[in-house]
Amino acid sequence: MIKLKSLIIEQEEKKIHSLVSNWENKKAQEYASLLIDKYGEPNVKGGKMLLWRDVELIDEEKYKYKVKKIDKLYVLDEHIEHSFPADHIDYVYSMIAIPEIQAKDGKSTIEPDLVGKFAGVTGSIIIDGLKGEATARCGDTLANDITLQFVLDCINGKAEPSKEEYGNRILSMKKAVSENLRKWFSDKWVNIGKKDKSGKHPPCGTSGKKRGYAKCVPASKARGMSKKEKESATRRKRAAQNKKGRGGTSSLSGGGKKPIRVSTKPKK
Repeated sequence: MIKLKSLIIEQEEKKIHSLVSNWENKKAQEYASLLIDKYGEPNVKGGKMLLWRDVELIDEEKYKYKVKKIDKLYVLDEHIEHSFPADHIDYVYSMIAIPEIQAKDGKSTIEPDLVGKFAGVTGSIIIDGLKGEATARCGDTLANDITLQFVLDCINGKAEPSKEEYGNRILSMKKAVSENLRKWFSDKWVNIGKKDKSGKHPPCGTSGKKRGYAKCVPASKARGMSKKEKESATRRKRAAQNKKGRGGTSSLSGGGKKPIRVSTKPKK
């Protein structure tokens, strides 16, 4: 499976801040410490959460598609496995207010179809039509910033709410995207553990909230696999997850563990 090496911008290992010294998930702990160094102590310091308000973003690189200010930025002591556009871990959230979608007379003004399309693009977009807020979740603030600008442009009719458009924007981070991530968008990846109503394997891109988490392979590879090979690969993937006590759930108890990867071929 493709590794998301550069979308989540790698940082040199830093000293863990005392505010998060008791956190369980290492990646979230390290990134929270990085944000404290970058933006100072947070406005809210909960046991398993740090939150900053009205954050003027500090970035060394300039990208075309990204917002410049975040209303709320927060990190949770969690480990959410996410497989689109490639395997990575989510734990940092960025929220902005969008007056255009704020509810009127207790009713959301954003088109329901648009919310559904966002959900089809990525599990990282969270829309609150009553409050008029959009939140992006990933493992890096820059990816969140680009995601939120994508949401704004779609709401204002400047962009199509499609995976292709979203993918192209993420790929615009030239220094932050590896060639493997580019390949993800040129190769269609499918879940060989499931079939849709037409009998075809559905595309990958779940956030892993259901048991029997996806066993994803390139569509070209899936076409060359027999039914028995697909079933075997899926069984071994699920068995490996169950052995780790994760069973395909979107786990907050991942304990900082890496995504479970299983070869399509059994070991001899």
